[in-house]
Amino acid sequence: MARLADRVAVVTGASSGIGNAIATTFGREGASVVLADVRREPKLESERSVVEKLDEVDAEYTYVETDVTDERDIEAMVETAVSEFGGLDVLVNNAGIYYQYPVDETPTEAWDAIMDVNLRGLFHCCKAALPHLEESENGKVINLSSIYGLVGGGQSGAYCASKGAVSNLTRQMALDYADREVNVNALAPGIVETAQNAEWRETDEDLLEDWQRRTPWPRFGQPEDVADAALFLASDESDFVTGHVLSVDGGWTAQ
Repeated sequence: MARLADRVAVVTGASSGIGNAIATTFGREGASVVLADVRREPKLESERSVVEKLDEVDAEYTYVETDVTDERDIEAMVETAVSEFGGLDVLVNNAGIYYQYPVDETPTEAWDAIMDVNLRGLFHCCKAALPHLEESENGKVINLSSIYGLVGGGQSGAYCASKGAVSNLTRQMALDYADREVNVNALAPGIVETAQNAEWRETDEDLLEDWQRRTPWPRFGQPEDVADAALFLASDESDFVTGHVLSVDGGWTAQ
């Protein structure tokens, strides 16, 4: 039997990279999926559309144009899940952005943008979704943190701050909602080959070598590696797991 049969899931940032893979995996496992993103098509031309992938597995889905910095968009996203599919069981807060600066060179607007998407947007998505997740018999929140939410990373002050906050907010929410049986966990991906880091992988040889040196596993991650971990956290198999930040990083944070 499909592991997410009869579940309704919202995935933010669903059109590209990790979000694309999570939405596809959830649909393949029987979930009805709300694809929430500022764009319908993926950022990279080489990446297949999540819509095309979901059509192949006959999944139920709908796309909602969603900017997670806009509370009205978030409300519409949640309302769509409830009105079209009858409720909400799983929220995946995947939308995120990353700029690379040391703190003293970080433009204030870059700091604010990262916090607005990675942290404030996640907060508002949780705030809108939790009343519905509490009504579900399978309520799950899955936040996307990062290895840089567990350890420091070079020239990434704003990003590290945002993802560190996501990791600890995950633990805090797990405590608040445990008695209501809503699981709240996070994933902390390492270097995963997505559009977010494609330019650096192609143009910055020194950075690429540093990432390879710091990843003990003999390859970088793929979006599907993170999607498989998200499937576990969305399924019944994780019912006694809450407040955990699961690293999917090829051993980066084990060092």
